[in-house]
Amino acid sequence: MSDVVRARSTGRVLVVDDYDDARSSVRDALEDQGYGVVEAAHGQEALHFLVSNAPPSVALIVLDLQMPVMDGWQFLNLLSSYIGLRRIPVLILSAHPPQLQDTDHQAVVGVLHKPYEMPQLLAMVSACLSH
Repeated sequence: MSDVVRARSTGRVLVVDDYDDARSSVRDALEDQGYGVVEAAHGQEALHFLVSNAPPSVALIVLDLQMPVMDGWQFLNLLSSYIGLRRIPVLILSAHPPQLQDTDHQAVVGVLHKPYEMPQLLAMVSACLSH
């Protein structure tokens, strides 16, 4: 099975970032690789989408940490309180190195520091979705 076909069959990627340009760039790159993408401008919008679409059809969350309304940290904490959502893997994109405790945020499968190269992101997404 090709990577593109496998990606399409594994569910969508939820991209959560307050910067429209950053979200668009990630969305375009992921869609070019065959991934379905859903976007949210902040954590509250992302959580609303996930809770409203149960069972979630999201296979991976790509999450910025610094956002208005509900930041990535608040989103991670709330995500872990939902039994049906806490197992969705989360890939963090951040300009500031996060201080994560593995036991606090078990869903976090990787961290990519901004600025990053798009091939790095695509490789991490592929690795996360191929397990």
